[in-house]
Amino acid sequence: MKILAIETSCDDTCAAVLENDRLLSSVISSQTDLHAKWGGVVPDIAKRAHESRIKAVIATAIIRSNSKISNFQFSKNKEEKLDQIIEQGMKDIDVIVVTQGPGLAIALGIGVNKAKELAIKYNKKLIGVNHVEAHILANLIKNKKGKPERKIEFPALALTVSGGHTKIVLMEQNDKFPIFNFQFLKKENINFKYTVVGETLDDAAGEALDKAAKMMGLGYPGGPIIERLAQKGDKNFLKLPRPLSTQKNFDYSFSGLKTSFYYQIKDWPKEKIGGNLANLSASFQDAVFDSLLIKLKKAIEFYNPKTILASGGVLANLEIRKRLRKLAKESKTPLLMPVKKQFNTDNAAMIGITAYYKALRGEFAEKKEKLDRNPRLTF
Repeated sequence: MKILAIETSCDDTCAAVLENDRLLSSVISSQTDLHAKWGGVVPDIAKRAHESRIKAVIATAIIRSNSKISNFQFSKNKEEKLDQIIEQGMKDIDVIVVTQGPGLAIALGIGVNKAKELAIKYNKKLIGVNHVEAHILANLIKNKKGKPERKIEFPALALTVSGGHTKIVLMEQNDKFPIFNFQFLKKENINFKYTVVGETLDDAAGEALDKAAKMMGLGYPGGPIIERLAQKGDKNFLKLPRPLSTQKNFDYSFSGLKTSFYYQIKDWPKEKIGGNLANLSASFQDAVFDSLLIKLKKAIEFYNPKTILASGGVLANLEIRKRLRKLAKESKTPLLMPVKKQFNTDNAAMIGITAYYKALRGEFAEKKEKLDRNPRLTF
């Protein structure tokens, strides 16, 4: 089964081609430079960038996945050439998949409309994918050789952390297998049941990092900048709260942490802030990561999972990965994290792997033209 995957949930235009659960190509066109001067994603700019890039991104993913296509004689006109590449590539594609939500509505629409257009034009099956589920299943992406081979033992707990969401998800095996292929599905263990057991009540962790960076006069996105500065800073420089840490639930809140940080530095002159960027970054990052792990540890103790999974853009940070490994070792529970940094941030490979399992379960769009974006899509 050949899969073409499309992802446009926020500010990255992405496409990937997979053969079953093996990744053949992945292309990410970042819009970071376009939004940096505004200090965050500007919806209209994101939409226009997706519109101008999506065809080229899809064509590039197709060419990288199929060396035979490069032997064709294509038009010298750029737009015609892209159309011809996609037309040739569609001959080998069985399923087209796209991020349906959650995400930025104006951005989601570009990907969904392109996926529908291609599926209808070339008579391909179509699948809409939940972006958060895709982040979780990014842990199962394999390379062309089928490596790494990973298995999720149930029950599992998944921590997914980005600029748009922060959740702890209980992942179980769903025993309601489709009748048409019962034995195969049971063997492959591809039916997943999700329950959100904890989530942020306000800001997501990545969003909080970006806002703290903005308070310090740093660039966008703030998370990677704070990570670099924090390496040389004193995490005890500021005394910051760990909101909700004493409560028995597994929910997060980063708004109070952000507010505390603001009030502690709001009257500082620029020179003082500039001279303490490393210490401020280390203090805020430590508070965010402590908050994440305090609740995850409580969830582990309560649910006693057989596997821990972690993913999302914030997981590109080496410090949180190190802390997660330590927690997993202490709890004697196997930990899965995406094998490549690019699989933590938004990408189409994770959309493709999620759709692979949905395809095996027969979860295709019944009416392609009816598939629509869902900015608030949940499990």
